Amino acid sequence: MKTPVAALIIGFFVAVWLTPLARDFALRANLVDDPKEGRRVNKVPIPRIGGIAMAIAVLAPIAGLAVYENEISALIYADARGAVTLLLGAIAALAVGLADDLFDTSAKLRLALLLGIAWFAWMGGHRIDVLDVPGYGIVDLGLLSAPVTMLWIAGVMVAFNFIDGLDGLAAGIALIASLTMFALAYLEANVLWMTWTGAMVGALLGFLVFNFNPASIFMGDSGSNFLGFLMGVVALGTSRKETTAVAIFLPMVLVGLPLLDLSLTILRRAFLREGLFMSERGHLHHRLLDLGLSHRRAVLALWGTATTLCVAGLVMVVGVPGSQIIAISLLTAVVFTLIFKTGYVRPDDLMSMWQRGKDNQARMSALAELSTDIAREAPAEAARTGRLAIALERLTNESGISGAVYVRDGQEMVVGDYEQDAKGVRATLPLVVAENGPADDGAEVVFLWKGRTSGPTKREVETLRGLLADLSEKV
Repeated sequence: MKTPVAALIIGFFVAVWLTPLARDFALRANLVDDPKEGRRVNKVPIPRIGGIAMAIAVLAPIAGLAVYENEISALIYADARGAVTLLLGAIAALAVGLADDLFDTSAKLRLALLLGIAWFAWMGGHRIDVLDVPGYGIVDLGLLSAPVTMLWIAGVMVAFNFIDGLDGLAAGIALIASLTMFALAYLEANVLWMTWTGAMVGALLGFLVFNFNPASIFMGDSGSNFLGFLMGVVALGTSRKETTAVAIFLPMVLVGLPLLDLSLTILRRAFLREGLFMSERGHLHHRLLDLGLSHRRAVLALWGTATTLCVAGLVMVVGVPGSQIIAISLLTAVVFTLIFKTGYVRPDDLMSMWQRGKDNQARMSALAELSTDIAREAPAEAARTGRLAIALERLTNESGISGAVYVRDGQEMVVGDYEQDAKGVRATLPLVVAENGPADDGAEVVFLWKGRTSGPTKREVETLRGLLADLSEKV
């Protein structure tokens, strides 16, 4: 018991030491979350690379224990492949998230990389081969082991990325799940998983000192990917029955809230027809804010929900007579109340989402038709004498675009209702055209949808990119 506690303490103090350093570096390097984006809830720019400090805080005590000969190092070396896979997979997940924090990478590319990391974990022995399904019994997955494991680990990583939308929310949920996994490992007398979860608990506590509202640093995609990977893998390790079968209900409960948000997000984006990879302001935490809860109360409400889920999971493990019925009833009541309050089971809310989806589809079609008209009416002579400005004027007058800005002859040209500090959604597209001279490969147009909290969709971006390219060809 001393070693897991030591890992917790070391993780805490490393996080408390490194997180301010990461925050100060991010501020100097301008690695911050911009509050002007429509779906952001922060009022000022906040550093977003806290995940690096948190990851080092988790891994530092594990690495230290592995160096010296002790009970933990013996357990690590006994399954060296599993330990190395867990370590490298976590670092890879961190790196993929950091690349997105720095360069805003493609969502499809990120998903492909996360699936690759999940496959790597499966190859290293962190896999679901046999399931213990409540009410049914043991199920051998056979050839389905790899895809099921990959979907589980990648799904948990995506889920933690989605739930990381309010100060302290993702870190708090991960802390609650880690404490529960620590308790499960303790019940199984599994010192290795107790050490891993102890380090996670300590690092998360230290990070929350700076991440709870009002946060001075965010974990970013690097942190949410790192946490999601560890949660997905460690939840499997602490939920095994007789070291073989995974009691699948338990890990699903441990990370149940992020998985619920992920499922509802997929449903919502399908209804809204904006694309499954579209970033928007409609997650559970956003909906609680829209109901009038303060930032802190929304976080505490979701923390309470996560705690209820984890306690119900522990009750089922303890196996007290009648406990399973009580736990399932509690879980059902909590989940139903949450999705009802946030508008996912009321017919009126579902119909409203469906209608918004139809409106979105009509808006995208209208933009495509308008862009075709503008391109058709843009002869070379007009393009050289201000066609771009005229085209942008029509876009801002006849479509949902609020305004646009571009540079001509060294001067910033503003079209429509464009404000530099306005909150909304922006799209920056290249412009290979100069109205009074040769093409300028460095030029670009920034479009603004003022007050919008989702989008632009891939179809909208491609339509505008095609229009700008078409205007360029006419010069």
